[in-house]
Amino acid sequence: KTTLARLIRHSIEYRIWQFSVFSRDNFTCQKCLKRGGRLQADHIKMFAFHPELRFAIDNGRTLCEKCHMAEPTSLNRKHVCCKVD
Repeated sequence: KTTLARLIRHSIEYRIWQFSVFSRDNFTCQKCLKRGGRLQADHIKMFAFHPELRFAIDNGRTLCEKCHMAEPTSLNRKHVCCKVD
């Protein structure tokens, strides 16, 4: 069973959005300014909560994998909850 989000993320429209974001940002991470490598198109306003903005170019930015995983909204990173020093 494939979720709707997975179907959208594998659609042609999504790949066009992703490439458009990369092209606009000159294939450069917008946080660390590294060009090329393992880039990911990040939704500024979350994909799940803003379906009307899923394909809006101005709601995307290019991030390298490392910077994307460091984002607080990233589902790729390991969440650390309730860390006490």
